[in-house]
Formats: sequence, C-alpha cells, structure tokens
Amino acid sequence: MTSAGGKRVGIIGAGIAGLVTAKVLRDDGFEVVVFDKEAAAGGVWIEARTYPGLRTNNSRDTYAYSDHPYPESADVFPTAGQVREYLASYVERFGLAALLRLSTEVTRVSEADNGFDLRVCGPEGIEDLRFDFVVVCAGVFSTPRLPIIDGGTEFGGRLLHSSRATDPALFTGRRVVVVGAGKSALDCAAWAGEHARECTLVFRRAHPMLPRFLPGGTPSDRIILNRFTESFFRYHRQSRIERFLHGPGRKLTERYWRAVSASMRFALRSPKVMVPDAPLPAGIESLGVSDEFFRMARRGRIALRRDSITAFPGGTTIELAGGDRLDADIVVFATGWRQELEFLAPELEKTVRGDGRFQLYRHILPPTLPRLGFIGYGSSDACQLSAEISAHWLSQHFLGELDLPGVDDMHSEIARVGAWLGEVMPARSEGYYLGPYLIHHIDELMSDMGLPVRRTDNFVSEYFDTLSPGRYADLTEERLQVRARASRRRRYVSAGRSLSGVAAFTMAYACYRRLRGRSA
Repeated sequence: MTSAGGKRVGIIGAGIAGLVTAKVLRDDGFEVVVFDKEAAAGGVWIEARTYPGLRTNNSRDTYAYSDHPYPESADVFPTAGQVREYLASYVERFGLAALLRLSTEVTRVSEADNGFDLRVCGPEGIEDLRFDFVVVCAGVFSTPRLPIIDGGTEFGGRLLHSSRATDPALFTGRRVVVVGAGKSALDCAAWAGEHARECTLVFRRAHPMLPRFLPGGTPSDRIILNRFTESFFRYHRQSRIERFLHGPGRKLTERYWRAVSASMRFALRSPKVMVPDAPLPAGIESLGVSDEFFRMARRGRIALRRDSITAFPGGTTIELAGGDRLDADIVVFATGWRQELEFLAPELEKTVRGDGRFQLYRHILPPTLPRLGFIGYGSSDACQLSAEISAHWLSQHFLGELDLPGVDDMHSEIARVGAWLGEVMPARSEGYYLGPYLIHHIDELMSDMGLPVRRTDNFVSEYFDTLSPGRYADLTEERLQVRARASRRRRYVSAGRSLSGVAAFTMAYACYRRLRGRSA
C-alpha cells in the first residue's frame, strides 16, 4: 500500500468541499491543515452569508456526503440552519476540528521547491508556512458581483448583494426591489413579499424552476438525479443510446424536454412572464427550486417587471430601461458571483485560468502543477458527492497512484470540454460548473481510479433510481483493495443480460408448450 509519508497538505476553504477533502486526505495519511478566513466552518452556509428563508435545492437524501446522512429530524429540503448543523456534526463525527484554522486568511500561495509557500494572516499574526501540496477549496461563490449603475453612489436607499441580505428584519415595512431571476433572487423576493411593504422583481429573462415536490409528495430532485434523465442531456462523451438520443432520435429528446418543461410550469402555476423563452435543457445551468416565490406572486405580493435598471436618478428613485420609474428603500442584487483567486501568485493564477476559463483537467488538476489541486470547481447538482469523489481522485493522484495522460493530452481534453460547456451551458462557460452532468463526471473519475462505475447490481436500479450518495460509501475500502490488487468485481445484471434471460425463458416455455401439445 502506498503511504503519504507524512506529506503536508494545505487546504484553502472549510466549506462543503474543504471539509470532505480534509477527511479523505487525512484518512490517506497526509498531514492536513485547513485554513478559512471566516470564524466558522461551512462556506456559503455560515450564518453570516445566508439570507432568511434559504433552503437547499436538493432533498436531504441527495445533498449529503456518502457516509453521513442527514438525521430524520431535518426537513426534506433542509434549511440553512439545518445544513449548518449537518456540517457541524460531520466535523465532530470524523474529528476534523483539530485540522481547522479558522479566522485565518491565506493571502499568498507561491510555488517553491517540491511544494508551495503559504502566507497566512490569523489571530497569531502573519505566518509563512511550507506545504508539499495545496488544495484550493475556496469555492466559486466568494466574491459578490454587483453591477455598476449610474447614480448608484447617490441612491437614497440601500444597495446590497443577496448574500448580504441576512437580517430577517431588513425588509420589514420597506419598499424592496430585487434584481435577477435565479434561485437567490426568487428566495429574496419571496421573503420580501411576505414581510415587506411592497416588493418588485426586476429581471431580464426568466429561468427554469422546479417545484419542491412532485404530485404525490416525491422530492423533485428525483427526476434530475438519475442516469435515465441525464442521458437526455448532451454530454461530451456518449454511450450508444445517448448517441441515438442526440442524433437520429433527437426529436424524441426534444419532445421529452418539452413535456418536462410543461409539467414544471403547470406544477408551479407559473405566470406567463416567468416562463423561460425556450424549454429545457436551455437554461439548465440556472435551474432552481422556489415554490414560495410563485405562491407569493399568485397572491399579488410580488410585482413582476421584465426590465433592467439603467440609472438611479436621485433620492430613492430607480429608472428602468423601458422608461418606467420605481421607488425603493432597498435594492437587492441577486446578480451572481465573481470567481476570484487573488491569493495565488500571478504566475500560478495565469496557469490556472486562461481565456476567461479555469484550465483544470477533470475540473481538478492544472496539468503543469501536479501538486496543486482544486476541489469544488466541478460544481454540480449534488455538490457534496461531486466534491467527495473528486477528493478521492486527487488524493490518489497525490499518492502517485493515478495514471494520467501527458500534459499536452490533458490540455487538449480541457479545451474540448471547455468548448462543449460553452455550447450546453453558455451562461456558465467559465469551466467551474457541471450542473446536471454529475453522473457522467463521476463515472470518469471512477474509471480513472480503476473503480467500478456501475454501483448497483442491475440496470433498472442503476438507471432509474435516484443517485444516492450512499452508493459510494465504501470508496475508501475499494481504493485499498485496488492498492492491494484484491478488488472484487461487482455483480451487475445489464439490460442485455436481462433481455437475453427473458428471451431464453420465453423460448424454453414455447418449446415446453409445443412438446406438451405433441404428447397430448
């Protein structure tokens, strides 16, 4: 078995990706230190960054690590507070607190001989530390993006990003304008619709949204997180069935998505102005869950304006591109995030990002910086799971157990995947988001590690059941078996075998009936 030999790993960020990366690397024998500038672990879920009413897009069964399910007491779609409790229980259960250095910001990462130098600033002051490896888990939701609008600095009310709208009393009795139409915008508008004097949502285009529950009470993420549905998304590598669905059978695929889109609109009773311009999979990168918003809109508590703000002409007045004017005490911009890597030395940042995109093989590794990894930069519809599998992949690489292509081949693959992302998810073409292409991505990582891709014993459950994180709960043990050359092949009944079995049974039964008829 390969040993980490006490090699030191510095992890930047103690959110969802940073915590699971610390656990995986620690369990593989690395000496791990996790830095986070916040006073608490949890990343985007810490109390200082979560607005009132925030819940997960996923149900608790899919928004979890493989070996640590949510308690039954949690809501089906956990609240921000329940996510914080879940992450705290993960830290406690697996003894991660000793690895954390909170309230400590990494201000510079620079390359050194056989490793990296980190400059950190914390309660003990400024320190310079040396690590053999560095893993960036700082996330892509770290720096709010606020538009620059004429007259903004003279606005008589308050302008803030949605991530700063954390005070439950902020909207009470106020006139609120929320800018955007993604999940954060709809969540903030729903809260304002219930508590504010009046609320207006200003947006340029509508995005696809799911109800939390399907008819019968099934969580809606079940229709997205399975191999069957994912086959209707065009991945950059395709199976024979997928080549048919996106080639000769593309009309079938188009009808499928029109039906899904129509059922979503019907379930939400979506106002016409909130209907996306095109059916899925268009706009899939912005898909969210927001029942509360549509209920408030139906009650007339939220005014809907498909427009944009062009200026703040004075006082509390807002001027729209269409010529109308609104008055507001508070404007909340749910306008996304900038992906910053300011702590990386310029030569490192230039290597990691080029042409406006992250240049990461498998969304994890810069080809020419084999001791530097990124976890959480293949963000998906099930972030805990994609981060966990990525952490195993990176740990195996750091241990020298991963057989990777040459640098030129990795760069070619990055360019090919980048071109595909620009086509299928143009609103998030920076290369950090995989969204619904979760299972395909995990399959690639599992294949790289020499581990079984199929995680159940038959094709029916494999393709039609919801992807459960628990399918990967034995990954550490499986990797140990691969190291010991003692991996066992999983039993799996494929569709071909099932059809062959049915055909053989049918033929045997027909022969039996024929012989019985002759004897009679």
